[in-house]
Amino acid sequence: MVKSSKPGKQRKAQYNAPIHVKRKRVRARLQLDKPDTRLAGVRTVTIRVGDTVRVIRGDLAHGGKRVGGKRKGDPTTGKVLNINSDAGRIFVEGATATTSDNKEEALSVHASNVVVVKLDETDKLRMQSLTADRS
Repeated sequence: MVKSSKPGKQRKAQYNAPIHVKRKRVRARLQLDKPDTRLAGVRTVTIRVGDTVRVIRGDLAHGGKRVGGKRKGDPTTGKVLNINSDAGRIFVEGATATTSDNKEEALSVHASNVVVVKLDETDKLRMQSLTADRS
């Protein structure tokens, strides 16, 4: 529970939070490509490795100089490969940039700049908690 309205204390509390609290902050909006009636009441989900996400903000969303794309290009969509919960960033399949020595380097994307378009349904317990009756 937040006790202070001072921005500096908010940032400090977020930075010094335990890892299990930081992990739950890596959340994103759920906008499924194919609507699922089981997930009707779910607005956001904690991002996991295996989920498919679409980048909606930044260079990876619409092409840009940093990634060598065309302007107004299609957004990057891919599976989540890795999650850095300490920084609140995720690594998405296909989100790469070319370095000066022509090597491909993975780019991290902040969790607030993506939407989840397909859930990884291999974890039965996760799906059970997401589809539980919310009344």
